[in-house]
Formats: sequence, structure tokens, C-alpha cells
Amino acid sequence: MIDKMLASLHGQGFMHVTSAETPSAQQLALLRRKAWQMREPMLRRSIVVDLDTLESIEQLTERLSAEPLPPEVLLRCSRLSDHRKCFDRLARLRQGGALRMHQTVVQTCDLVADHQLRQSLLHLGASVTVEDVAWPVPDRPIAGLDEIVRACIPVHVLMAPDQSICDEAARSRMLGWAASRFISGLRLVLDVRTLWPDGDAGDDDFARVFDALSIIENEFGDVLIENLPSDEVLLGNTATSLPSGPGLELADRFRRSYLRWRLPLLKSCENDNSWSQTPEVEDKLVRAGDDLLPNHPELLKLQPGSIVVDVCGGLGRVARRLSPAVGRDGLVISIEMFRCLSDRARRFACERDITNLQFRPGLAQRIPLPDATADAAVNEWTGGIWELGMGPVMVREMARVVRPGGRIAATHRLVQLQLSALAQPWVQYARIYAWMREAFAQPELTIVTERIWGQIVPSLVGENATLWRKQYMPRLINPFDVTYRQDENPDTRADVYLTIIAQRN
Repeated sequence: MIDKMLASLHGQGFMHVTSAETPSAQQLALLRRKAWQMREPMLRRSIVVDLDTLESIEQLTERLSAEPLPPEVLLRCSRLSDHRKCFDRLARLRQGGALRMHQTVVQTCDLVADHQLRQSLLHLGASVTVEDVAWPVPDRPIAGLDEIVRACIPVHVLMAPDQSICDEAARSRMLGWAASRFISGLRLVLDVRTLWPDGDAGDDDFARVFDALSIIENEFGDVLIENLPSDEVLLGNTATSLPSGPGLELADRFRRSYLRWRLPLLKSCENDNSWSQTPEVEDKLVRAGDDLLPNHPELLKLQPGSIVVDVCGGLGRVARRLSPAVGRDGLVISIEMFRCLSDRARRFACERDITNLQFRPGLAQRIPLPDATADAAVNEWTGGIWELGMGPVMVREMARVVRPGGRIAATHRLVQLQLSALAQPWVQYARIYAWMREAFAQPELTIVTERIWGQIVPSLVGENATLWRKQYMPRLINPFDVTYRQDENPDTRADVYLTIIAQRN
């Protein structure tokens, strides 16, 4: 494995073979250019379009179609209502498979939109960012916000906090307002001239801002810094970065400090989830033929047009499998706390032209949807939720967003044990069952069924898969070069799952 990694590093220009002479600056520059030339075609690009000055819709569609990989698209406009035809055309092209966008964001000051326009935005898979929202709370209600949110379109607000971001009372006001309006995400502009008007700040000042950001992210879920490199840029998945050039010395120091703070967090998250960089591998975790709910959507009373919330959606396995049950006019909203997983889940769906899925970074304890919005909500195999005692809060949120008569379901692995031991007492069973029953013991819920099901433990087979599994490093070995086959040698162990399904009264 080490030999393969070193050979890959050398082949891609990231490593210089040890020699008697130190490579010159010119040689190193050449190696770096070679590395970028190999890497750049594999990266997504970001496209920014001003709809208010756009000459024609055809001009936009041609530009999007010319991209080798589905791009990240930012559409700016003063008012949504000025561009009904454009949004409708893009939505129809996307649903018909003629256009593929990894992510579409519409940035505007005016959210007012009629029903047809809201449906176009939904079918386009777009989120909406509201510009110029005052920190920590807006001075007046945002017109059109309630209708957009009720239509299940994610709404983000663009704010420029001052030093009060470090003040607990100011943060609480902001978080309380955003949660009450079901805002999906925060887009913050950290301007050093606003944060430190006197131009004097050091590492301790920077650290206080980053600590505040961590608190906001932990309590709210979806937080991005607009004027600093995004997580996907830092992870090396997107080609576009922020323009560089002469600027304030304070801004440069703040940017470097931000990178030192953010990069370790992102890398640790990505490495923890390296085993499922491709959907084929993640799908082996629970085989499609064995997965209870996707094979029995009637247990959730799903039908074409249904809206389902997938809590702790991870890489989107459950959402992708429920997609056929809700049909073209339905929607599966996946909520996942780790942005890198949510982004990868979006990529998996885009590659397969699945257009009725929506991926939102967020928290199980704060689902950014109004009451009684969805027809069903599911949570599958999220061990940490139950072990941390958050099960009752998550189930309460799932019940809140489901309409009366709708259903919620939670699945957790009870035990993994040898096939020969299936008839013996399951040591883990009583504890996990008690956790889940306690979470479902809520006045608005009535348990309608409990299902125990399972599968033979899946395994990856073949030399390439063995080398790749768990040790995979995405910058060195291309997972798409690996061929995965069905399990040829059945394991001697079984995974046993419990699914509890309840109906909201």
C-alpha cells in the first residue's frame, strides 16, 4: 500500500525522488505545475451569472452545458420575480436530464415569488441566499420568506457580523431569530475592517472569532464564510478560489489564521469517512435488496408526490433508495451535519441524474423546516445519536415536521454476531431497544409496527478493494478505478437491525 501511495505521489508531481542534489526552485515549480495540470480537470468549477444583465437564456444554458463536470452555479438577481421564465426553463432542462448542476444558489434581495416560481426553484434544486440581512437580526420581516421556506426551498441569509459575534447575547439573538424563521444556513462575511475598525488584532483576537464560529456551527449546523475559501476549495474538490491580490496586512494574517484553524477540522472529518468515497461502497453497508424501508415504502405510506425528510442522511444512501417511491414530483430532503458528506451525497445524486433529492448541511436536533411540512421522516443507523442521548430530541423534531397522519421511522443495528449464535441472547439488544422505545414515547406518536430484519455482513472483495478500504486517500488513488463485485465468499456473521415506525396523531 505504501509503495502504491509513494508511486502515485511521484507520478502526480507531489513528490521529488531523493537524489544527491536538492531540486532547484525552477524544478519544484515545474513539478507543481505538472501536479495542477493533472488535478485541475478533475475539479468542479464555480460559475457566477448576473441574471439582471444576462442577454438570453440560451447564452446561460450553452455556458452550463459546456462544462465538463456539473458546476456550482451562483445566479444573482435583484428580484426573483423578474426571472420566472429563466428559472422555469432551467428547471425543465434539469428535470429532463439536459442540464446537470452540482449545486445551484440564487442570491437576491427580494424573495417575493408566486406558487409557480417557487415550484420552478424547487425543481431546479436551488437554494436561495438573501443579501444584506442586518446582524444580528433584521430590522423588519423579510417579505416572501415564509412562503419560500414552506415550499421546502432552503434559505440562507448573508450577514456581516461585527465584534459582537463574540458576545453570547448577540449570538443568541441571531440564532433564535434564524431558528424561528426556519433559516437553513448562515452565510457570514468576516470583514476585518468591521471586526476590528482600529486595525489592531492578533492571534488571540482571531481565536475568539473562530471559537464563536464553532459555537454557531455546533448550535445551528450550516455556516459558511463567504469571503474566505470554502470547505470544498480547501478539500480540493472545487477549482475556484477567491481572487488574490494586494490587501490589508491584517486581512492576510486573518486569512492564514483561518486556514490553520479550519483545515485540520476538515481533514479529520474526511479521513473519518474515507471508507465510502463512492456510492457503490456505501451501498454495500446495507444491500439494496435487504434494506427494509426502500423495499417497503408502504410502511411509511409513501406515494408519488410525497415529501420525506432523511435525518442524519450521510452520503445519501437512504435518500437515493427512497427517491423512486416519491417520484418526479416528490422530494427527499437529506439533513447531514458534516458538509463534506452532504456535498459528496449531492455529487452522487447528480452523477445519476436523480433530481428529486435535496441535500442540506444541518443538525438532527434542529431540522430547518416548518411544522407539518413533510409526509414522512426517517433516520437510519445513526449510533452516535442514541449513544449521546439525543434520540428523544431527534424523534421530537421528526414528529414536528411531519403532518398529522404521517409516519416516522428510526433504524438502528441491534447487534452483529456469528450466524451460529443467532439463537443465543443478544447482549446489546435490551439497551438499544430501551433507548429507541424511550425516544418514541411521546404524546403525538403512536407506534404502528416494529420490524427486526438483517443481512449477512457485507465485505469488499478483490485486491484493489482490499488495498483501498479504510486506507483510501482520495488525492492518491482514484476510487473510480476500482471494480467492485458482489460478495463471492459469504461472511459468517449477521447484522441484525430494528426499525420502529410510528404515526403522528
